[in-house]
Amino acid sequence: MGILKLQRMIDDLCFCEEVKVEKTSLIIDGAALYYCLYYNSDPKLDQRCGGDYPGFKDDVCKFFEALKDCEVTPYIFLDGAAGSEKQKTLHSRLKHRLENAKTIAESEPDAAPQGCNVLPPLVKDVFIEILKEKDIMFEQCLGEADPEVVSAANQNQCAVLSHDADFCIYDVNKGFLHLDNFEWKRKKDGKIPAKLYTRSKFCEHFKLDPALMPVFASIAGNDYSILKDNGTFANESSSSGEYRIKRLDGILRFLSKVNLHGLNDSQKRERALSQALSHVGKEENQTFKLSIQKYVQPEKTSSELPSWVSKKVERGEITTFVISVVDQKTMMLPVLVEDFSQRSSYTAAYRIRQYFYGLLIGGQMCTEYDRDREEIKDKRHRCVSVVHVTLQVQTSALENIPDQLKLPVCVTVFWFNNLKLGQKAETVHCLHALLLGFVCDRDGPGKSLSSLSNMTDILLANTWKYPRVAHAFSQWLCCMRQSLHLNQLLCSPLPEPQCARLYCGPLLHRLADEETFEKLLKTLRGKKKKLYQDLKTIFHLLARKKTLVIGDSVLKDVDPEIPATTLTYRSGATAGDIEAKLKLLAQDEHRFDKIVIHVSNNDIQNHQLEVIKPKIESVCNFAKTMSDSVGFSGPLPSRTNAHIIRSLSSFNCWLSNWCPENNVGFINNWKMFGLKPGLIESNHIYPTREGADLISRKLAKFILS
Repeated sequence: MGILKLQRMIDDLCFCEEVKVEKTSLIIDGAALYYCLYYNSDPKLDQRCGGDYPGFKDDVCKFFEALKDCEVTPYIFLDGAAGSEKQKTLHSRLKHRLENAKTIAESEPDAAPQGCNVLPPLVKDVFIEILKEKDIMFEQCLGEADPEVVSAANQNQCAVLSHDADFCIYDVNKGFLHLDNFEWKRKKDGKIPAKLYTRSKFCEHFKLDPALMPVFASIAGNDYSILKDNGTFANESSSSGEYRIKRLDGILRFLSKVNLHGLNDSQKRERALSQALSHVGKEENQTFKLSIQKYVQPEKTSSELPSWVSKKVERGEITTFVISVVDQKTMMLPVLVEDFSQRSSYTAAYRIRQYFYGLLIGGQMCTEYDRDREEIKDKRHRCVSVVHVTLQVQTSALENIPDQLKLPVCVTVFWFNNLKLGQKAETVHCLHALLLGFVCDRDGPGKSLSSLSNMTDILLANTWKYPRVAHAFSQWLCCMRQSLHLNQLLCSPLPEPQCARLYCGPLLHRLADEETFEKLLKTLRGKKKKLYQDLKTIFHLLARKKTLVIGDSVLKDVDPEIPATTLTYRSGATAGDIEAKLKLLAQDEHRFDKIVIHVSNNDIQNHQLEVIKPKIESVCNFAKTMSDSVGFSGPLPSRTNAHIIRSLSSFNCWLSNWCPENNVGFINNWKMFGLKPGLIESNHIYPTREGADLISRKLAKFILS
């Protein structure tokens, strides 16, 4: 990231020349650009709910349209893996970002302190996707992009656009444009207002030999070295600026006074460094010399990757994480905004990473850096060779799913089946929100999830209603990103999805609210409605769940539309009748992943509550011998007479308390049907068509939970 406060010093001293950018080539630091566009968006893009990728894509496209309007030809360079000499700096940054993530997670929406930012996990992947889609020239480097940025800028005789103050140090012939001063939104008459920095003007002001700029950077403090001078340089400065600027000024004044007469550039740097170290009582060491060399002879990074993999990395077809794994046997997992009371969301995708590592380095150890509570810790993992499909989904099961959704559906199945938090009601809501989100983005390339924000009845409240919801979505994002990278490494056995259209955090958090979900679900028509049903169907098939729904004839018009679900009923069936039916099924060795027992008013009409309780307990206990998961669908509020309604109400109240106490699921039909008229027929026994549809939806949601 360059020298701290150097850009502030340059701005304060007005070194930059105001220019109008038009009809030129421009070398762009890709990482600086996507960070800048995401963090400086207006309105501010989400960082709290996993990211707003449709919104980010919109901003990126507008940026490149502005360049096109001004006849500016961009060439993007993206960072690869950082070298081992930078690991200490990266670890420090990771800790700082972890603090930012925790602050954002615990703050009210848009209330995090200014400058407190965390990049959502899919931003770089979405950015590369846009570059390909827009046919913009780019290269993903194997190491840091700086050397190749400088080389390309000087070769093409054009300026560099970045946010990194290191480009103030490099000898860039046509100068450096800082992103903060590149006012592309204010373009006028085919020109973009900007401020151009040149190293020559900076050196002229401080009467500094340009050959000493790398020495200045190495002792002022960059990603590789810093000279701890205990305030010596700041105390010798006449600058009126803050301490860090006074220190920079003091270093520059000191270096400008070093006698360089008769020396070549290399000797000048050696003498200046030696005198600076001596001035503050430090001994010479290799760290500073290596840091200086980064600016003097910037070299393209090499890697141990096979050439075919390297070429795919450079074309953006494979993630740069492969370089860190192969060359350094490490993986620094980017910080996430998540529920910090839970284990890291990356644990949900651990098995995917194991196979990713196994493909790259066989059975060798790989060290991961990830969050452990509120600290960054390293964990060593032995890799596993790929012996079966990681996501455990047969591609033949995906035939009716659009290509763009095949990988996301597989990821969603994997994520849901492996939820570390358990498949609670809130996380089931997340599942339905994701599936509905997939459906709502099938209108074509010009449409995105963000278009739904125009619906007046859906407010994109950027909030965490439940921490468990936020964490479940965070886990899904980890699984999605790492499955995407594994799919790339395997040469895309599944079509690569358009990530920008998959996830809009604020919207999905809102859709995880049951009431909002139901409102949007009712708006589905035609192909969208069919796709949603197909997704539900394929999801349950892939999840390999076998369910039994059993009860009386209240269920005759009920259809949860979930594959592998058997629904059986008998008119007038009591708890005893249901248990007898279960025993018949057990004789044929039937087992189910889930059994849902619908209880009606048949028992109440014949028995007192105290007589019914043991019958319910008995049928439940027997059902547990046939399934690991049992639930009850409660009675409907029948209004045949006052005695029956009171008895049923007492029964429902007891059942709603007894079920959770005994680790049994419960669907509270009483509450749902009691709030809305027109759900029960005039005979006060059977549900109307609308009532049966409501029971079907609640059963479907319960079955998928």
